[in-house]
Amino acid sequence: MFDPPDLAALLNAIDDRPDNRSRWLALSSWLWDNGRDDEAGAVRVLWPTLHDNLACVSLAATLADVARNAKGLAKVVRNVERRAEDTPRE
Repeated sequence: MFDPPDLAALLNAIDDRPDNRSRWLALSSWLWDNGRDDEAGAVRVLWPTLHDNLACVSLAATLADVARNAKGLAKVVRNVERRAEDTPRE
């Protein structure tokens, strides 16, 4: 049986390789599975920006900002996703 990683393991993995998209997506999945949907969406869509933020502040501070601003970020995420759906593909 698959045993999903705990939050500490995910955060350590991101700290180890913050440029690794799959680790951010695993964190997003963990957040979703734990009822933190707005944060999950923000991490899933905005992870490149969150990654860049790590040059200035810690992962813990970055994720605390995400949690504190989750409702507003959820609106941004919905707009980004809506634009992506409306963009014609070649």
